[in-house]
Amino acid sequence: MDDDVRAQSVLGAVLRDLGASWSDVEPLTGGSVNHTVRVRRSAGADVVVRIPVDPLRVDEYPVEAWASAAAERAGITVARVLRHGRHGGTPFLVAEYVEPDPRPITEPWRQLGAAARAIGTIALVGAPPSLYSRFGTDPATAWRAHVAYNVRSLDGADPLLQAGAYTSASSLREVFEPLGARAFEHGLAHGDLAPRNLLSRGPDATPVVIDWGAAEVGPTPWTDARRVYAWTHLDGEVSGSEFDAFTAAAGLDGPGDRRMLRAMTALHLVDVTRWARERRPDRYREYVEACRRGLRRLGLSD
Repeated sequence: MDDDVRAQSVLGAVLRDLGASWSDVEPLTGGSVNHTVRVRRSAGADVVVRIPVDPLRVDEYPVEAWASAAAERAGITVARVLRHGRHGGTPFLVAEYVEPDPRPITEPWRQLGAAARAIGTIALVGAPPSLYSRFGTDPATAWRAHVAYNVRSLDGADPLLQAGAYTSASSLREVFEPLGARAFEHGLAHGDLAPRNLLSRGPDATPVVIDWGAAEVGPTPWTDARRVYAWTHLDGEVSGSEFDAFTAAAGLDGPGDRRMLRAMTALHLVDVTRWARERRPDRYREYVEACRRGLRRLGLSD
């Protein structure tokens, strides 16, 4: 089935359940992972409906529902998830609609860095298994196993080396090994802390943190900071001053912290490429090229 037709079919079913019609639907912009619409309701508050663009994408909505609810219990302002499920095998999510204040958020990157620190303190009691890596639900043990797995995989027979994802196994080993030796704090990470996921409630109010579908457990606030590091140093989407504001508010502005974030970014590039080879062969070449480019920009590949 064509992806647009699939999404239309799912949205139609959700609209029927909501007692709404197609005339009540307003497309929302800003994301590439989900089809996102606002549904205006005469009876009841407006809601947002999201449906994944990629039909093979793992259902992230149970994670989003748990993480956003846990964040709200911890005092973080969120858009509540009202319902999630599947229609014809395709996931969907319904959340409350928050009308953004037209006035801009003051110092958004500082707000995001502070959010990263707060999110890392959220209790993980009752967290769904999918928040954790394949190495188990003890975060510190799982992190060390994650690093060790990637270090062991770096050898002359590594398919990623043969494919050109990286050029020197020994150089990457030297970068990765200290990550397994360091004693990090571990906890929840939002996974996509960017201004697009902050909704303004006015200049004097704490903004709403939305879109928790990429949440995961890992070193904190390092996991969220690693994403911002990549947007700054690999993609050029975030300026140096914005990155500095984030890391200062997150408490990661020490002399060795950028070196650690560089190493984590390199580890992530290699690890997700290995994941793509095993789980998404249709996108493997895309990940190989992204890994090659990223490591080159980090100065870790020819």
